Amino acid sequence: MNLPGSGDPKAVIMAERHLEVRRRAAASPASVWAVVADFPNLAGIWNGLKGSRAIGDQARGVGARRQVDLKPVGSLVETVTAWEEGRALATENRPSALVPMKRAAARITLDPEGAGTAITFDYRYVPRGGPMGQLTGPVIDRMLTGQFEGMLAAVEEAARRPG
Repeated sequence: MNLPGSGDPKAVIMAERHLEVRRRAAASPASVWAVVADFPNLAGIWNGLKGSRAIGDQARGVGARRQVDLKPVGSLVETVTAWEEGRALATENRPSALVPMKRAAARITLDPEGAGTAITFDYRYVPRGGPMGQLTGPVIDRMLTGQFEGMLAAVEEAARRPG
C-alpha cells in the first residue's frame, strides 16, 4: 500500500510505519461486511471514537468520505480508495494537526474461515516530526495496535448482534 502524495518514494519507505492486526470473528463474512460497509457510522459501534459522520451525500463505495473524531483530541478525514463488495475496503486518511502523523492509509480485508471470518486490518502511516517522529514510532505503534484490536472486537460484536 503506497501513501498518496509522498513525493520521494525512498523517503516514504524509510519513514512509513506498518501495522497489521488480525482477528478471527465468530460471525459470517456477510454480517461482518454489513458492519464495515456502514462506513460513516464507525463510532456507533466502537467507543474508541468521539464520533464519526459522512462528509457529503455518498456513504458507500470509492469516494465515500467520513470525518472521524478521535479520543482524546484530533480528527481524521477518511476517503474510500477501494471497495470490494463483501471483501475489502481501503481508505486514505488525512489527520488533523493534533494527530501525530502526516498521513495514513488503511485496508480491512475479510476472508471466510470455517463458520466465521478472518479480519485483517492493515495500517500504514508516516509520523510527524521527522527523526523525532521515527523515535516515537514504536510508542505510537503500540497505542494504535491496541486501538485497532478494540475496533476489530467491536466490529465482531456488532456483526454478532441479531438483525
